[in-house]
Amino acid sequence: MRVANIEFLFYNNTMNISLQEITLNQFALLALPRYRVRDIFALMADLALHSTLRVVDGGNLFNVLTLNRAIRRKTNRVEEVLGRIYISRAFTCFQMEAMLHNLNDCRCPIFVLDLLYTFYDESVDDQQSQRLLANTIRHLKQASTATPVLVCIFPPAKANKRPYLMEMLLEAANSVWQPETGPAAPRQPGLWE
Repeated sequence: MRVANIEFLFYNNTMNISLQEITLNQFALLALPRYRVRDIFALMADLALHSTLRVVDGGNLFNVLTLNRAIRRKTNRVEEVLGRIYISRAFTCFQMEAMLHNLNDCRCPIFVLDLLYTFYDESVDDQQSQRLLANTIRHLKQASTATPVLVCIFPPAKANKRPYLMEMLLEAANSVWQPETGPAAPRQPGLWE
């Protein structure tokens, strides 16, 4: 598998320059561990400070309280900023594909939370899941010609069941952002070793 233009970056308060890069009209993939969800809300808060934002949630992760706190750290105009965020929730891969198809005319940044979650549904067979994801990717790429499209995935334990889903998404993205991993901290020997 070859992924073109991979950037290994991670968004946090000390990397505001990445906000400029992420607002380009492209299809960017954020591959993060689930415990980094607060950083995603910080990124959403920064984007919503300046423009309307469309969020499609596939993994039931959208937490308005967490987003409210992230916005409050940046401005006291919380209600105004929250009013710029439009949220949709997909419960199935069929709904996800349909929602993203309907966003092709959207002219504000699109943020998709946990896109692959609904595609691991065991009641949907492998071929159908693959076909729906291919359609979804086509919709995302089409939308990214007019507006930034940011897709967040959290590689789940189920990813081993359908590894081709992750591969399809990685191949399609213009850039992939992952947390930088530093060298492992040296292990201090135990007292009785």
